[in-house]
Amino acid sequence: MEDVTARIPLEEERERLRLGADEPVLRLTRTTYDATDRPIQADVMLMPAGRQQLRYEIRLGPSQPG
Repeated sequence: MEDVTARIPLEEERERLRLGADEPVLRLTRTTYDATDRPIQADVMLMPAGRQQLRYEIRLGPSQPG
């Protein structure tokens, strides 16, 4: 599961990412679950919004053999 939000970075974040004063960031929070729906990993990523492209591929239904 992923959540993506946009916001203006904090001063320290702006300095670390070398951003201009008005450049927003994307905050991506990802939780990975095992086959029993138990969370096994959590990630938080902060990235310059103007330098990113997020792509999601969603497949519905049973997978088809190659």
